[in-house]
Amino acid sequence: MRQNFVRNGRGLTRLGLLFVVPALAALLLASPAYRSSAVARVSEPAEPAAQVLPRPWTAVGSTGVIDEDSLNFFAFANTDLGFRAGAAGTVVVARYNVTNTFDNNADPNRPGWRRLEMGSSTPLNTIIEAKLFKIKSCDQQQVLLCTARNRSGDTPCARCTISEVIDFTSNLYYVEVTLTRPNAQTPSPRLHTLRLIQ
Repeated sequence: MRQNFVRNGRGLTRLGLLFVVPALAALLLASPAYRSSAVARVSEPAEPAAQVLPRPWTAVGSTGVIDEDSLNFFAFANTDLGFRAGAAGTVVVARYNVTNTFDNNADPNRPGWRRLEMGSSTPLNTIIEAKLFKIKSCDQQQVLLCTARNRSGDTPCARCTISEVIDFTSNLYYVEVTLTRPNAQTPSPRLHTLRLIQ
């Protein structure tokens, strides 16, 4: 008899749960607190997708590879490139390899850069030019894409517009910077920064 009572008790508990759980759910759904939070969730605008900022290629002046003809005349000062104090030379040339950032466009080989930007300082009668070149893979022919120029302090943040789409699929790129002064007594022009930007 006791077993029957236990069995019947379990059955009643199960039967009670079948009615209690839906009743509790209905009460929850009908509660004003739940309804207002559900309405707020439905009426709130979806958060905008995170905006991906364009990623430039960058270099500071002291990271360039110095041309052999300029080895006796150049000096790095912290992040800058300039003439060595007391050097008799009038021209310093450095080159900067442009590498792909792989993260600006759906096509990772086309970063979307449209401008070359050069930060520099040029005392009177000096000039700095930064030239962006393209070279086809396995070739030696170079094509000039743009030239940023600062003469005697006229454009400390000089920019130029790139003449074609940058595409690393079959091309390589570099920037050649030339610092020029008329004589050794002229203060040194200085290259600070380079960027390829959209």
